[in-house]
Amino acid sequence: MHFFVLFPLLAVFFACAPLPSLAPSGGTPTTLPEQSERDKPQPQKDEPPKQAIAERQFVDVGIGFEKAKPKIECKNSNTDCLYNGKNYRGEILVLSADTGNTVINRIAVEDYLKGVVPHEIGKLGKDGFEALKAQAVAARTYAYHHLGSRKSLGFDVFADTRDQVYNGRDGEDSLVNAAILGTQNLVIKYKGKLIEAFYHSTCGGNTDSPEVWGQEQKPYLVSVSDLDENSREFCYLSKYMSWEEKFSDAELVNFMQKNTANARADKIFAFGKIDQIFVTEKFKSGRIKRLVVFTDKGSFEVFGDRVRWLFARDGKILPSALFEVSHSGKEWKVAGKGSGHGIGMCQMGAIARAKAGQNFEQILKAYFTDVMIENISFMTEQTKP
Repeated sequence: MHFFVLFPLLAVFFACAPLPSLAPSGGTPTTLPEQSERDKPQPQKDEPPKQAIAERQFVDVGIGFEKAKPKIECKNSNTDCLYNGKNYRGEILVLSADTGNTVINRIAVEDYLKGVVPHEIGKLGKDGFEALKAQAVAARTYAYHHLGSRKSLGFDVFADTRDQVYNGRDGEDSLVNAAILGTQNLVIKYKGKLIEAFYHSTCGGNTDSPEVWGQEQKPYLVSVSDLDENSREFCYLSKYMSWEEKFSDAELVNFMQKNTANARADKIFAFGKIDQIFVTEKFKSGRIKRLVVFTDKGSFEVFGDRVRWLFARDGKILPSALFEVSHSGKEWKVAGKGSGHGIGMCQMGAIARAKAGQNFEQILKAYFTDVMIENISFMTEQTKP
């Protein structure tokens, strides 16, 4: 086992070792696009590099944190390692500090994608090959754009839905690997710069912009219609094209009392009865922009994508913010469609577009406005500032 002492932080990097999940509370992310939760509301990150020249071709992935010394088994010095039941390519580093040990997988970006793409969009058949390529380009762009984005934690990206779901070598797929190889080093750029390549499961017929997170709209991330020539949603095969949740009067009072903080309501107070719920503003896509709840003790408002947290049941938020609320008797019904935040590429739509004969570049340009698909440039001695 190799290690490096970093001064003056008194931190230690041990080569060769993995750790428990850094996943946020709320469960382990799944591997299918219609089930994954691509939700990053106003992410708190260090400012990532925006240039389209990558300073390096590897990514540091935070794969675990432990207070005790992590158990890591490596076959070849500090590569091909087993940690926390998962196998990893590349190197395993351990950053030690007074608070505990952060386990990091340092891996070539192209190999990193092999552990991301099948867990983000699923393992598809040959008719979905172009969708796999589109996902590979989007995931690669995301990775390069976010080099250094978690530098205060000692790595670049998390291995879960806070960034991209990454499971090391486990679950790799030959068709996925072929899609990655077939798009090697290709990224998405807008006016020469890497974009924020967000994606989600099911848009429900219209994508949205970062405004749903309370952020400024980006010219390449705008609301677009995702309908085919028959005016049918490309993501129509998703099980989340139509969903419904029902709550009794008492249940909804109980849940909303618990959820107002996570939903970032404008006011938080105790109440015993919900009188009315109104959607007072919507975004262009139809997703809720402003929702007002009237109770026996006053009213409060929730904005944008956070309305999903307001109706959370047992820690599970609503699939999307594209819904309507109704009340009958002693029951509230929330009926909606779509899954995820709705920003960027619709994964289920991408799969349908691939099956309809579109290539990966057509797919990406359908969701990201006025972009170019180009090779990433790597920093050399001549290009260093």
